[in-house]
Amino acid sequence: MSVFQLSVGAQCYDWGKVGLDSKVAQFAQCSPEFSVDEAKPYAELWMGTHPSLASKVFKTGETLKTHLSLHPELLGDKVRAEFGDDLPFLFKVLAIGKALSIQAHPDKALAQKLHKERPDIYKDGNHKPEMAVAITDFCGFCGFLPVEKIAEYLSYVPELTELVSKPIAEAFRVAVTEPQPTYETIQACLRDVFTRLMSAEDAEVQREVQNLINRYESGDAKPAEEGVKDLAIELSKQYPGDVGIFCVFLLNVVKLHPGQAVFLKANEPHAYIYG
Repeated sequence: MSVFQLSVGAQCYDWGKVGLDSKVAQFAQCSPEFSVDEAKPYAELWMGTHPSLASKVFKTGETLKTHLSLHPELLGDKVRAEFGDDLPFLFKVLAIGKALSIQAHPDKALAQKLHKERPDIYKDGNHKPEMAVAITDFCGFCGFLPVEKIAEYLSYVPELTELVSKPIAEAFRVAVTEPQPTYETIQACLRDVFTRLMSAEDAEVQREVQNLINRYESGDAKPAEEGVKDLAIELSKQYPGDVGIFCVFLLNVVKLHPGQAVFLKANEPHAYIYG
């Protein structure tokens, strides 16, 4: 089985790094059809058979999927029985200039349902768990914080409590401090907190973001907030008045050094911040 070179493509999104400051643009230059525009933010390099940006075989120009169909031994019978002539993964290189939006990828059942109902938006029916491997220093939101830590923030951060509402915040704190809280109770209370925050009116969010950042910049952060204060201020500079700033109080902030990795299963909220 011989190794063969691919021609790959790059996706430009607002959060990417611009021009050759982006590793995506640097790597994409290996493809003869690619030329760098120093004004564009190059965010993602894609290698795979996904129809939105399918890779091609360098020597022949045929799509990778076509090549795999002509050489079934490259995937093997077990993979082809499950995925046909498609790769069962999409390999990406990301260059993150500013934080991505909070997102959660659907599980297999929901992915198939969404693809069937809205194929123009959901291009395939696969679930999308992720593994991120750092090639530079990396930071991202990855999954919910321990519920005890969220309860602590709901006690100490008045701007968060104001958006979530005092009754929902109190119900969450009570559920967490019960002697033997059930998983279902905690899950329901966490859902209430997150849903209420994400559905808050824009004017409310902008007011409380301003209150939060003013308090931090005046040096009035409480000890429990010191670990996330600087990140909240930085996110506010990137996305003024955005509700995602409050995710510093709900989601794990994971930092990786080159060679380290993090795995995210389906339905886990996440957002990459830099790296």
